[in-house]
Amino acid sequence: MLEQQQDKQDQQQDKQDQQQDKQDQQKQQQDKQDQQEQQQDKQDQQEQQLDKEEQQEKEQMSKEDIEKLLNAIQNQEKETKEKMQKNKKQKTTRKITKDW
Repeated sequence: MLEQQQDKQDQQQDKQDQQQDKQDQQKQQQDKQDQQEQQQDKQDQQEQQLDKEEQQEKEQMSKEDIEKLLNAIQNQEKETKEKMQKNKKQKTTRKITKDW
């Protein structure tokens, strides 16, 4: 009788151990999933950061581009001044005839 009870207890203990093992495995799997999700989140954040940096670099003009724009504006201004000066020099001379 005692042996049967001992066997039952052993079986119950085995079942509990198995259940504990299953729980441990599930916990480990969940931990792995959590870690993978965290790593994925970090990668996503890094990619977003890189995208932002690239976008900022694209939005910012290079020094050469700025110099080209300034030169173009200066050239336009010179041309406009030259046109204005030519217009001032071209005075029309009229003969004034007195009609009295």
